[in-house]
Amino acid sequence: MVDVRLDDFLLGELSDVDSPGVSTPMQRAASQLQRVLPPGWRVEVVEATYPTARKGQPVLRLRLLED
Repeated sequence: MVDVRLDDFLLGELSDVDSPGVSTPMQRAASQLQRVLPPGWRVEVVEATYPTARKGQPVLRLRLLED
């Protein structure tokens, strides 16, 4: 009998894929905002790093994509 470790294969193949099952209120808000923005804009959920009371918490960042 052959000992096959499928977990190692699957996890290696899926390492570049975002977690499809994870949905937070911030991610849902980002998705709604993304739908109404004009082409060329992107919404990201990131951790606040600037000195503020929200440091370390998720915030929305809008970016204009360059051509």
